[in-house]
Amino acid sequence: MRNLLDSVLKPVRRASDAGSAQFAEWFMQSRHRFTITGLSRSGKSMLFTSLMTILKYRSEQQYQCLPLLRYLPMDLVENMWVEPLGDLPEFPVEEHMAALGKGKWPPATESVAGFQLTVRLRQTHGVKKYLLPFTDIVFEFIDYPGEWLTDLPMLDKTFTQWSDSAWAQQMNEPQNQFAKDWHEAVSGFDFEQPPTPDAINLLVSKYREYLLAAKAQGISMLQPGSFLIPGSGFDWQEYGFTPLPSRISSDLSSPWTQRFTHHFEVFQKNWLAALKQSTFRETDKQIILVDLFEGLNHSKSHLYQLRETLSNLAQTFVYGDTGWVQRHLLRQQKIAKVAFVATKSDLIPTAQKDNLLALLKDVTRGATAQLDKDDIQFEHFLVSAIQATDAGSNEQALRYVNSEGRYMEATFEPLPDSLKAMPADEHYPALPAGVPKDHLARILNGNGLDRLFQYLLED
Repeated sequence: MRNLLDSVLKPVRRASDAGSAQFAEWFMQSRHRFTITGLSRSGKSMLFTSLMTILKYRSEQQYQCLPLLRYLPMDLVENMWVEPLGDLPEFPVEEHMAALGKGKWPPATESVAGFQLTVRLRQTHGVKKYLLPFTDIVFEFIDYPGEWLTDLPMLDKTFTQWSDSAWAQQMNEPQNQFAKDWHEAVSGFDFEQPPTPDAINLLVSKYREYLLAAKAQGISMLQPGSFLIPGSGFDWQEYGFTPLPSRISSDLSSPWTQRFTHHFEVFQKNWLAALKQSTFRETDKQIILVDLFEGLNHSKSHLYQLRETLSNLAQTFVYGDTGWVQRHLLRQQKIAKVAFVATKSDLIPTAQKDNLLALLKDVTRGATAQLDKDDIQFEHFLVSAIQATDAGSNEQALRYVNSEGRYMEATFEPLPDSLKAMPADEHYPALPAGVPKDHLARILNGNGLDRLFQYLLED
């Protein structure tokens, strides 16, 4: 029987050898492209660092991390390797691990990076193991600044529409607390003067000061965020623009409106459209990281503007489930599954996690309503990329290492389980946990990643 089976399958194997790359891609690979999106300070850098480290130890050293990830059984792993992803810069995992070794958290993402991880699994089922002796599970991960993400909705607006919406956002809580100097600068600005480079740079500089101040205070919906980080590929000093008062932006004959409209369209065409095409295209799994602690640390109005931001972003991506032919032969992808992830869940006691999950669902309800409308699968998860805390002396307490290396204990008040339940004048300080000395072991014991990826990978 074995000889008969070999004789039948030999021509198939020769055919696969003749066009091995195409054959493998069509029939021996399961490819998953993950776009990990998240706003500034949502923990993308630490999550990527943990993810690469965990997968390396699971596949190479058979370390029992991700115990609930049934999709990659350790006993069937033949090999594993990491490669660059196209022309993208490689994710600096070694630099990030070195920073952790020095007691510093990885720096924030300021440019796009990516990697491709291939895990080769042995086949164990009957005929399939002779025809296809192994299966390659290919993971493609892309990391990019959250500031780029918040700019994408600008693609669908004219300059005047964007200008009016930006002014409206600045008038609301909590943005209006940080926009006073910017508003005073605009009030005293002479728009009768021509839009010379010096005059434009003065106005743009004042606007950037507002954006930077608001960002430092936890505001997430700031446009254009690409003006704030050096890794962006747009020259804001040459083609800068700002929102204009409606009396100016509504006057299409105004030289300022005409100049900023031109700069805005250059920004859309040369930066945003190209960014969306190259970075946010052809992805089938989307992970949206949400830092609830930033909002809890500031105010209820911060969480409301986070909900607004996520609702706006939910309309940015192309969702839907493509068929096998489109996915494998035509290489066409749409986002078929979405996971909303509250990061840094180790910063609250286990007794509080039900409330944190309920709050995540409430903050994302505008975005999930859009997904429901498009019939897209989604789920909510709590994840810690590193278990930086230990259980405290009671169920409402945690122990942690502070920035000076001292072992401390903190006791927590109950978290609100919804925006409605949060008092307007209350805030919940974030735990200032430092990097533990045993950070590698704590990365390998991070919580929630196995459930997250099992959900995204299973059919």
